[in-house]
Amino acid sequence: MNHPKKKRSILREIYHKLIFPYYFKFIRAPYERWQFCATTKFLREHGLMYDDMYRDKDPVIERAISLLPKDIQTRRYRRMLRGTHINYLRLFLHPSEQNYDPYIPYLAPYIEEAKFQLQEEEELLGYHPYDRRLYSGGTTGFGDLEPGLHFLVSIPNLYGAAIPHSKKK
Repeated sequence: MNHPKKKRSILREIYHKLIFPYYFKFIRAPYERWQFCATTKFLREHGLMYDDMYRDKDPVIERAISLLPKDIQTRRYRRMLRGTHINYLRLFLHPSEQNYDPYIPYLAPYIEEAKFQLQEEEELLGYHPYDRRLYSGGTTGFGDLEPGLHFLVSIPNLYGAAIPHSKKK
């Protein structure tokens, strides 16, 4: 079904013909070039690949990482450890080790496969990974084994709870 195109207003025509080309040429494109170069520099200085920057807790990425061959998983893990360590020490890799392309997508085919698997599971089981609970049983996920035994319990709240001398007489 084809919808007829709406005619642009005069102000929109002026914007698209006179303002937008200059905005793109002098503001947006230079900013995007700078952002790309800054990201490339960061990845090379820390020895990372662009696919290493994806969020591990996303269900699709989590599944894709589990589908990776063991040697690629190990390389990814070691790159991330090295990048974290280098960032912590405020150091950079030697320039001879920075000569690589960080945008080679090693995770892309596995992400596509993970999407297909998750879609198939959703169709068969009626379950979507975003429906899962991240923390259950009252635990925070920071290593506490039982509910109520985590670091938040030792911090008194704003109203003076758990402080013995604050009881009113």
